[in-house]
Amino acid sequence: MIRRRKHFSGSYRQEDVCFLLRRLQITPTDLAAREAAIQFQEAHYSEMIGPEDRPSRERLSMFRSCLEQNGARFAADLSMLAEKLILSARTSRLTLVSLARAGTPVGIIIRRIILQRTGWRKEDVPHYSISVIRDRGVDLTALHHILRNSRPENIRFIDGWTGKGTIAGELAKTLEKQLASKGRPNPGLWVPLDISGVAIASASREDYLIPSVLLGGTLSGLVSRSILPRKDLGRKCFHGCVELGHLRRYDLSRWFIHIMMEKVDAGGGQAIVPKVPMTPPFFRHDARNALGEIAREFKVMDLNWLKVGFGETVRVLLRRVPHRILIQNPQSPDARQVVQLACRRGVEVEIRPAMFYQAVAIIKDLRNSQ
Repeated sequence: MIRRRKHFSGSYRQEDVCFLLRRLQITPTDLAAREAAIQFQEAHYSEMIGPEDRPSRERLSMFRSCLEQNGARFAADLSMLAEKLILSARTSRLTLVSLARAGTPVGIIIRRIILQRTGWRKEDVPHYSISVIRDRGVDLTALHHILRNSRPENIRFIDGWTGKGTIAGELAKTLEKQLASKGRPNPGLWVPLDISGVAIASASREDYLIPSVLLGGTLSGLVSRSILPRKDLGRKCFHGCVELGHLRRYDLSRWFIHIMMEKVDAGGGQAIVPKVPMTPPFFRHDARNALGEIAREFKVMDLNWLKVGFGETVRVLLRRVPHRILIQNPQSPDARQVVQLACRRGVEVEIRPAMFYQAVAIIKDLRNSQ
């Protein structure tokens, strides 16, 4: 008897997600060396991976505090996004394609909500997680694999949130350039939180800190962010990742899904979906203008050195070399979390009450500090 090979689902249940990623062995690069290599264009960020260690007690404490503060709100937004996805379906089928790795837990929770509220068959709502890399685009090998099994009109791309819209742009650009117009999936992103108005659909545009930001791989199926070694550019193979087996005893991935579903259920059934789902054009315009003003003030020549929103700001404080953090309201609970992280790293925090964004991180330009 021939046994069918199980697909890769990280530390999640097999039915929850199929990661279309190759598991690679790669030596981690420390923070300072990685940042220098990126800024001096010695390597693309996707060619390296940073070390992921067990979360400290302080990080776990921050995560628990954030989950207590924002968990119900996150659950309500996921619930609303699931309802929008259900309404968008032409038939009793949807193919959810989350962007690894921040989109993965979101995709899992949304799939469970959809199945719970519609009674659709599990096999009619598959969930894949694929790689999209800035300047490298969507993993086309993974996307073609999905298109062999799903109708393009059923595909919905899901992420954890949006920042400036870089990944949303990569998704749209790749699908426009690489796929024929006939049978091309809609490139729009579906997210619970869209602070710059770049998603096709979202539940909220008012920024808050999503709990999963604080723990990385131990809340995302023990899978690293995606990797694309230079030797694999142009090859017909999945983008890569590192399986974080050394963190298995600290893994909270399944627990987080369970807790969030409890919060969804406690929210009282189906969410009320707004009748006007489109983002007003002025919102996108204001977001772009705000970004441009900050870039000019701080003489930031590359917008990749600016990260906006609580989630991206926390990511910079955990994984990059920050120069300065801008905060709109230091008294908000989420801002206090950001300020706490900034103080730990000795990063200057500046208060900007009139700023469009709740939080902005400016990455240190090593090229001008030599």
